[in-house]
Parts: sequence; C-alpha cells; structure tokens
Amino acid sequence: MSNNKIILEGCIKTFKETNEIDLTESEIFEIFSLSQIHKDRNITYENIISSIVDGGNDGGIDSIMVFIDEEFVESIDDLENFNFTNKTSSKFIITQCKKENSFKEGPIDKLITTIPVLFDLERNELALLSRFNSDLVDQALLLIEVWKNTAISGGKIALEYIYTCNASEIVVNNVFEQKIDQLLEISKNCLSTNDVSFSAYSCTELLEFYQKQKSNRLSIEFKDRPLSTDFEDYGIGYIGTVKLANYKAFLKSENGDIRDDLFESNIRHFQGLVDVNKKIKNTIENPSDEDFWWLNNGITIIAEEPKEVGKKLSIENIQIVNGLQTSYSIFNNHNEDQEDQRSVLVKVIINKNKETTDNIIASTNSQNPVSATLLRATEPVQRSLELFFLNEGYYYDRRKNYYKNQGKPATKIFSIQLTAQAIQSIAFDDPHTARSRPTSLLKTENTYKRIFNPNKNFKGYLNSCLIYKKGHNFWLKHQNTTEKNKTSNFKLHIGCLLTKDHFNKVNVSFNEISEIDVNDITQEQFNESISFLSTSIDQYLNDHQGTNLINIAKSKNLLNIYFNN
Repeated sequence: MSNNKIILEGCIKTFKETNEIDLTESEIFEIFSLSQIHKDRNITYENIISSIVDGGNDGGIDSIMVFIDEEFVESIDDLENFNFTNKTSSKFIITQCKKENSFKEGPIDKLITTIPVLFDLERNELALLSRFNSDLVDQALLLIEVWKNTAISGGKIALEYIYTCNASEIVVNNVFEQKIDQLLEISKNCLSTNDVSFSAYSCTELLEFYQKQKSNRLSIEFKDRPLSTDFEDYGIGYIGTVKLANYKAFLKSENGDIRDDLFESNIRHFQGLVDVNKKIKNTIENPSDEDFWWLNNGITIIAEEPKEVGKKLSIENIQIVNGLQTSYSIFNNHNEDQEDQRSVLVKVIINKNKETTDNIIASTNSQNPVSATLLRATEPVQRSLELFFLNEGYYYDRRKNYYKNQGKPATKIFSIQLTAQAIQSIAFDDPHTARSRPTSLLKTENTYKRIFNPNKNFKGYLNSCLIYKKGHNFWLKHQNTTEKNKTSNFKLHIGCLLTKDHFNKVNVSFNEISEIDVNDITQEQFNESISFLSTSIDQYLNDHQGTNLINIAKSKNLLNIYFNN
C-alpha cells in the first residue's frame, strides 16, 4: 500500500469522526470524495447527500449535480429563481465513486449504455422508472429541464464526468481511454454540446484536494492607503478606491474563476445583461474622462481580523453584501490592464455581531430588486432559531456554509430550507408539498409565517429536524433493498410516519413533537413505518394505474391511505 493511500485512509477517518457520519466505508468514501472535489464550490453537506443516486438500478451513476451560473440547483421547483438568457452557463457533473484498488472499464461501460437512454427526451418518467431508480430519475429530470431551458435561451451547456477510485495513482490502459472517448462522443451527441470532459481522481489527487485549505483570508490592494474610521466600540470601517484590475484580482480564485463564496449566499445571483449591467459593462470596456467610481455606488464588504500594511488590507471571513452586479461586471469585462487607473469605491466593515451584519445586508440591499425570500435569513425569528439550535449543540445554517466553514459536524448542521421541509412534513402532515415545492415554503408569505411562527416552541423545530435526520439515517442502513428502493423519494414521508408510529396515533400536536426525546425513536418503529409506507405505495400503484413513484411522492392522495388505515 502506498504512502498516499495510507495517509488518505487516515484523512477519511478524521473526516468521518469530525462530521459524525455513521455509514459504510464505501458510502463515506463517496461523501468524502464529493466533499473534497467540490471544496471550492459553495455547496453544503445536504446538497451532496441530495445529489447521490446510487443503489439498485443506478445505471452506473453515483451522483448527479446540476449548476446554473455556478449555483447548485436543488430541485425543479428551484428553477423559478433563475433567469435563463444567452449568457446562462449550465454545468452538469456526473460522478462515479468506487472504493476499489484500481480503475476499471465496467463503470464506463455502464455509462455508455445508460446515457443515451437517460437523456432521450422522448422517454417519459414512467419509461425511465422502469429501468432506473427514482432518485436517479428525479435528478435526471432536473438535469433535462435545465438543459432544455439553457438550450432554448441560447446559453452554454457543459457536462463533466468524474471517476474517483481508491487506487494509489491513476493507471489506465488503452482500452479504458478508448471507452472514455466513446462515452464523450455519445454524450456530445446526446446533449448537442462539445463541452464534455472526463476527470479521474486517485488517492493522490484526493489527498491534494484534502490538503488544499480553502483560504478565509484575502488581501485587497487600495489605490491609496484606505481611510480608517471607528464607531465607538462597535467596529472599524475602511473606505477607499481600488483599481479595477486589482479588484478583479481580489475576486479571482486559483483556478481563474470568480470566488463565488465571497458573496452573501442569499443574494448572490448575477442578473446577466439586464439594463444596469449593460451600462456597467459599457463603462468598463470604454474608458472616458470619468473615473468608474464616480458613476457607481461601489462595493460593501463585511469582514473580520483586519491587518493593514501600507495600501494593502488583509481580511478574513469575507462577505460582499452589496455590489454583486458591479463585482461580476468588473470580473467578466475588465481586461486586467494595470495601466487602467480607474477604480471602484470599496467599503470594508469589520464586524462580528451577526445582528449588525444582518442589518447591514438588509439596508444595503433595500433598494435592489431582491425578493423577500432571499432576505429571510435576516429576520428576527431566524436569528432566534440559530441561537436556540446553538444552545442545544446544533447549527442552524442561516448563512449557507457558515458553520461548514467553521469545521462544525456536517450531520449537525440544518439549513433553513430543510428545517421548513421537516416542519411542513412532520408538524403539518404535508410531506408531499415539502417534497414537490420546497422553494414555495419560504417564498409564500402565509406558508412561511405558519412554519416559522416565533410563538411556537423552538424545541419542536429542532426535534422535527432530528426526527427527519434519524429516519433518513435508518433508511440509509435499511437492509431490505426492495423497500429501500421503493421509498427513496419518500424520506420526508418517513419522518411523518415515524412520528405517528412513535405516539401510536394519527394526530400528533406540535407540543408533543416539542417534548419528544428523539433518542426514544427505535429501529423497530422505523421498520414498522417503512413497511407501512411500502404497502401504502403498492396499494396506491394498484389503485392508480399509470402513475409512478415520483408523482406519488408529490401527491396528497397517498396521505388518505395513511390516515384511513
């Protein structure tokens, strides 16, 4: 065994313990690999888990990720947040993770067979489900929807295959390479794009990913030494102008892309060439006698731990909370010419107080066309929930990846959306809506206020998350493959049924959910719940010919079987 392989085994063990993951070695290798490969992307542990589609009838695919303009897309319901234009760039990543000692041709052979079937637009859900598991079909349908919308709008489409293996190094033969070429050619024809690639990663590359730390400290060089000012004991501010070339350098990551993680996750979508951005683009590309910052409102940055050396300011935990459109426009359109003396106005606010940060975000974006949903994280009930979870030893991720970046256990982090889905499923007996329209739970005002009611016992919010998580963990280890495959789209339903089984009654109150000790939920109760769920699905399929598992998971009618039995 090579040194790299021995060291990586230790790294995976540390990863497992740090994130408190209790799964099989192959499952942990898969999650570890995806986490390291996508370290520089702004995705969460929940996103990684949702992308995994392996199991029976997986067509040789372990994970499918869909990105629009570098933003992870969670569901078809999420697409209403995106505006497809000829500037849209969509990327699909299909991954195979094998804890085997060498790269083999078998996984490639499976893809060669699977891809033409999976991406055949003439096949409907029912046809796909007759061959593939419902998790895979669900992610494939999302990919196809994004693919179609991007193609119709004239945007760019890219597909990347990734094959990770526990081999000491990448060693493949000519036949393997020929099959890769065959897979790429098939994929180009299927998706009508030439931007198709294949990447292989062994222990050596995975170890490099693991050792590469995502930097939280960056330096920004001002044109002149920035003006420093403080406000009593509440914080320090720096104000100055930064040359356009230097600001672009500040935004650029090691691989040449824009540092997406610098932008506040809730308001980070670039609006493309809307009117205001066309004007910014024109200003950048056509220098005049007017400085850029004279015509632009500038950038607002919130950060911590400042170190000032001359004209350079080094800062940590950076959030660009205002000026996203300006930042993207500079990054996309400036030619990096250091002779260009034009500059952008930059304000850096040094602050650790979360409430103050929220107020700054809300205030600096009050005049921008940002929907109320995108600013939910700043609301008092969300701040209170974060504090409550923290006091209970868990982490409520109001700010995407805030706690992940602090190294907190991934299995103890809950996003706003997952919490809303858990509440909707377990407290309101509505797993089908939580499954089919997760985005609407936060966007629809009445639904949002019903779910996030500050007068409710916050223990019920946490317990709903923990019940869902416990049910999901039981499901991951379930040995009955028939039941497991059948219920893979019903994990929210499992949480709902598990609660009812625990109390042995249909109507469970929010107060009862608040008082439950989740440790008392047993394996036997899960077995009863998943067996009942499986039987209910069979009954529904028998009574409703022509339907399929994905549609059933989104249908209210299945609940009638639950409650009438």
